[in-house]
Amino acid sequence: MNSKHPNLPQSATQNNSAIQDPVFYQVKGFTLVELMIALVLGLLVSAAALQLFYTSSANSRRQQASSQIQDNAIFGFSQIQQHLRRTNYGAKATVAYDEFFMNHLTPQGGVVLTTPVATGTPVSWLQGNLSGLVLNNAAIPAALLTSNASGNSISNLKGTTVANSDQLTIQYRSDRQNAFDCEGDTIPAGFYVIERYFVRMDNTVTPGAPGLACASAIYDYNETVAGSVTGIDIARYTAPAIPAVTTTPAVPAKVRNNNLAGNGTIIIPNVDYFRATLGISSSRDFATDPESLDIAYVAIPAAADLASLLDTRRIVSLQIGVLARSDNPTASAQANSQLRFTILDKVDAELSTAAAAGPTYLRNVYQSTILLRNARGGL
Repeated sequence: MNSKHPNLPQSATQNNSAIQDPVFYQVKGFTLVELMIALVLGLLVSAAALQLFYTSSANSRRQQASSQIQDNAIFGFSQIQQHLRRTNYGAKATVAYDEFFMNHLTPQGGVVLTTPVATGTPVSWLQGNLSGLVLNNAAIPAALLTSNASGNSISNLKGTTVANSDQLTIQYRSDRQNAFDCEGDTIPAGFYVIERYFVRMDNTVTPGAPGLACASAIYDYNETVAGSVTGIDIARYTAPAIPAVTTTPAVPAKVRNNNLAGNGTIIIPNVDYFRATLGISSSRDFATDPESLDIAYVAIPAAADLASLLDTRRIVSLQIGVLARSDNPTASAQANSQLRFTILDKVDAELSTAAAAGPTYLRNVYQSTILLRNARGGL
């Protein structure tokens, strides 16, 4: 029995003692200093993650832009080089020089610098690189010729007046089947083609952007018609009939329209500037002694300077260069106004005010020197 409470059992007395003497438990938490340290560490980890994400995103956009330039510029640039190598094939001799001596007087010459103007009585169209040719029964406009800073060829460069791109017009004859001009049209074997390269606005994309275009004209040279008072009209040509072979039906002759004075086809999109220079030489023994060849590269001369520069010199090579940009802008800290480019002989070129104020694209210069194998022979 319990001595203190004789009427209560011992267990009840113990329970009552527990009630009178409770046990307290202490619950621990974070202090304010610990919370602040955890917050700072969290912010540092988040900032590092964001920086890594931004760097990865910027690198990805730059790689994508680089891939776009390669897809757009390199393949189109390679196509142009292939066509330029055909330049002067099919040229004709003059009284002074053979057909390999290419200059502004060479009939059907490869670099088209001169166009015939009706002279004499009866009228004769037999002058210049486009000897015997007319367009829509009239003289071919000089605006379609090879020219420096052409009015037909725009650019995104800054200049004292208007820093237009060059225009390069070439000519050659195709002596094989299944050859195509720069617009993708089939050139019948033995026919000539004129190709005009220039920069124009491409309105098929939004917003519109300049691109390197090519317009062409195919014609069949006939000496009798070329020497007549009408000349050969290159506004259209007649594609010859193709006879049937095994399972392929015959293709009848068909009159097709040309597009030399038109807008042409964009072959390299997003081109800010196009430049071309002529490699000229006064050497006469290039075919037998190429090591002694002395070449000077000059800007495309004006019509008034052709005689003094090219009467006794030949064009043996070409240099071309383009300033191309990506389709999409990149995350770059460098402003467009800080960019400088060297395109062939044009040094420290700047973007125009409008282009400099626009998005920052990845830009690159592509240039090449093409030796004109059809202009190397002769004496």
